[in-house]
Amino acid sequence: MKRKIIFSVMLLALTSIITMQSCKKDSPLPITAHSAFTEPEAVAPADGATITISGTTVTLTWASTNADGDAVRADVYFGTSATPPLYKKGNTALTLTVPVVKGLTYHWYVKMIDANGITTTSPNFSFIVFEPIGIFVGTYHTVDEGGYAYDIVFSKKSDNILQTENYWDSGWHAEFTMNFVNNTFNMPLTVFGTSTYSAIESGTIDPATGKMVTTYTIYHPVSPTPVVNETGVHIYTKK
Repeated sequence: MKRKIIFSVMLLALTSIITMQSCKKDSPLPITAHSAFTEPEAVAPADGATITISGTTVTLTWASTNADGDAVRADVYFGTSATPPLYKKGNTALTLTVPVVKGLTYHWYVKMIDANGITTTSPNFSFIVFEPIGIFVGTYHTVDEGGYAYDIVFSKKSDNILQTENYWDSGWHAEFTMNFVNNTFNMPLTVFGTSTYSAIESGTIDPATGKMVTTYTIYHPVSPTPVVNETGVHIYTKK
């Protein structure tokens, strides 16, 4: 009987050891916390901004921090599409210079990647690159002081030159040089192809509406000495 009791005690002790070992094996591993980058915020250009540039590039700048001090690594998406394509993978700074064209709207967003591959994606940002001459491109209704009216279409030749193929409602090619500092424009003396007419014109421009109010002089004939054929006022109103 004594042996039986001793055996039972030993069996119980052995069972306890096995149970303890089993519990030790099943204990969860310690959890290590990692801090992802904060959601990127647009710094420049500001989201929805209309910006003026002197060159052909813009520097995108954004803010995002990482509590673990991870090195900056970002995939930058950029373009004119509302869902821009990947432009630069693994950018190592919170800035990136990109090429732009005046008059266009651009979209961009950033995906920050921490040292453990955890990503944080920004909202979709946008900005417009302002183009002063773009306001004056399009179809205009033209009226002279005598009440004669017609439509004329202006197109962009350069950043400060408009051109038309229907000057004076006569199918003539003319070019207006725009001054966006003084809000004026000038058409130098222009001979219209092989015709016997020429003209000069100048006036003021409204960069808010595109309206142009001008004075003109038509000469005929061109040679040997230009003779004034008509003078008047043109009012160009954008349709």
